[in-house]
Formats: sequence, C-alpha cells, structure tokens
Amino acid sequence: MQLSKFISELLIEHDCVTVPGLGSFLGNFKSAHYDLENEKFYPPSKQISFNSQIKVNDGLLAKFMSEKSGLNYDDSLKEIHQEVLKITLSLKKDSIFLKDIGELNLNKEENIVFTPFQNKNFLKDSFGLSPVFIKELSQEDNLNKKELVFEPKARSIKRSKFFQTAAIWACLVFGASSIYYNVNNNILEQKLAYEQDLREESFSKVQKAVFDLGSLPSLTINVKRQASQFYIIAGAFRVSKNADNLVASLKEKGYNSKVLPLNEKGLNPVAFEGFSSRDEAVKSLRSIQKKVNKDAWLLDINSLK
Repeated sequence: MQLSKFISELLIEHDCVTVPGLGSFLGNFKSAHYDLENEKFYPPSKQISFNSQIKVNDGLLAKFMSEKSGLNYDDSLKEIHQEVLKITLSLKKDSIFLKDIGELNLNKEENIVFTPFQNKNFLKDSFGLSPVFIKELSQEDNLNKKELVFEPKARSIKRSKFFQTAAIWACLVFGASSIYYNVNNNILEQKLAYEQDLREESFSKVQKAVFDLGSLPSLTINVKRQASQFYIIAGAFRVSKNADNLVASLKEKGYNSKVLPLNEKGLNPVAFEGFSSRDEAVKSLRSIQKKVNKDAWLLDINSLK
C-alpha cells in the first residue's frame, strides 16, 4: 500500500493528516527566508511536523484511501492498520523513510522522532516556486571595479579627442559597474516576478469567458446553514444525567456544547462544539487540547455511517 503517497497528497490540502494508531502529520506555515550559508532564498512553505499523541482515527485518511483505491471504508482501515504494524515493528530495527515527507526513528525512550524532508513544498500558494541562488556582492568586488583606470597611450592624439575618448570610457566603466551591481541585487525580485506572471497568466486563461447577461430580476434565496459534520468530543457517559451536567458546564464556558446520539458502545458522547469544516475543527481541537482538555478528540460523524 502506498501510504506515504496518500499522506503526501492529503498534506497539500489539509494541515493535519492522522494515521490511526501511529500519529498525526501537521503542516505549519513558514514564511520565505534566506539561507546565508548556502546563499539561497527559499519561498514560503508548509513545514511538516509529527505528533505521536494524536492517533485517534478521524476518518480522513481511510476515506481518501477508499476513494483512491476502490476499497470500502472498513477494508481501507484494515490496510492502514496492517501498514502501521509493519512500521512499528520496523522502527525497532531501523529508520522508516516516507517518500517526500520525512524519516521516522525511535529515540532512547522509544518515542518516535520525525525528521522532515526539504525536497517538497506542500504549500499550494507556492506551487511552481523554487529556491533562488543569490550571491552577496562583497565590498572587495566593489573596490576591484573602482580600480579600473583609463590610461591613454597615444600622446600624439589631439587634446579634444583625448577628452572625448576619456568621457566615453568613463561612461562605459560606470555603466558596467552599475548594471553588475543591480543585477546581483535584483535577481530574486526578477525571478519571483517571472514565476508570478506565469501563474497569473494560467489563471487568466481559465477566466477568459466573460458574459454580459444584462440586468437580472432580484432573487430571494433561503440559505440553509450547513449541518455540522465534525465534533470535538469532551467525553462519553453511560448515565445521561452526567452527560447533561457536562454540557451545562461547557455552555457556561462559552462552548456550543451538545449531547450526541448513543454510539455503538451504548455511551452518550458530549461535544464541545460542532463544525462543518474539518480544517476549522482541527484548529479548535488543537486549542482545546492545549488549554482545556488534552484528551479531547475529533469525531467525523460520516465515519460512523
């Protein structure tokens, strides 16, 4: 199974990809920066990290794998489980390399340590942008340019012709020096501007067709709020009164808490709040785990169907 390929594709669209039983790969925005040692300017990127504590299945990877491979959801979960077992056993002997993503190792405490690869940029907005080599212009280079001296050899030339020739050479030397200096200073700006033009040109081709439909009668549209699909779970209770007490407590803290229907274990899950967008749910989950409840987890109700 091409597990690393599925994870890599999902990381382009999502900031959190959870591998059930192993951990989660997280994408964090990193701004453009200059590497002084290698003399390279790198575009903005999405830096990948790994959290072995977030390993509860949120349905994203299994659902994506099911769509890509043609397996049903349950079989996809089984395939992922088998792959995680292989990785866990292999880590005890050697490193695990996930193509385009990074390397997994075990430290002395037998915790997973992740080292990301730098050869792929997962940030969609930086698609097509590559690192630019920029060499800093040293003071010695500037001094060498200033040492150019015009020394006429033909003393028989007329005085007026001598000054005309000297003026021409002075202009040429000054112009060449300025051009060389500006090219070194502006190479990054030209490179980025060129790549931006290519992207804007591609975008404009998609939007070529413009239709004038004239004035249209006003329409009244009833917009229905999209139902929540992702819930951040605070706990699950067999006694409904305990669930109601937790809901009341969470509402006092400002959360839009509610009790979800009984699950397959006969428990009433209590949610901090619900979201229609998975990305928003993941951001809220991180905040809640950090500030309120480290054991909170994300439930995708579609995975229960």
